[in-house]
Amino acid sequence: MEDIRIYHSIWKNIALMAVCFGVVAMGIFMLLHGEQSFIVWAGILFFGGGGLFMLFLILKERITHTPYYMITDDRIIMNSGLKTYEVHFADVERFYLTKVGTERGKTKLIGIQYKENVELHKFEDASKAGRAVRRFNKSVAGSQEALPAEGLTIKPKELCEILNERVKNSRNI
Repeated sequence: MEDIRIYHSIWKNIALMAVCFGVVAMGIFMLLHGEQSFIVWAGILFFGGGGLFMLFLILKERITHTPYYMITDDRIIMNSGLKTYEVHFADVERFYLTKVGTERGKTKLIGIQYKENVELHKFEDASKAGRAVRRFNKSVAGSQEALPAEGLTIKPKELCEILNERVKNSRNI
């Protein structure tokens, strides 16, 4: 099978970046008109940093031709911009769609249901803080680990189907 490259969608993320930079512009306007509060500065730093990071990811992907997700025959590789993360299909029982967040703003994720021995091994190898995060993820998303599935050049359902097809094919090899 051929490798599949998935990138962040410029058009799906432009609204997010516009909101981030809009909040920054409002914060700067407030600073220029005498409002010198911690909240204004925190908003500028948080939303400015988030907008710039999203812009950095999209530009880096396009300029270097490095996809956010690379799906091969035996694994999915996620390049988060800071770190590369791999999930081997041989370790996975199945992938499934899940949503996390409030009713107004749910984020779509692809949950990873590892094989029982692999999930136990990952939990035991984690630090105390890592175990706490894994327990929290399990209670909120239904799995210890999940992959972001929004704002990409592919729909979350299609991505999940491709991943499950690769898991099925990896068992037949």
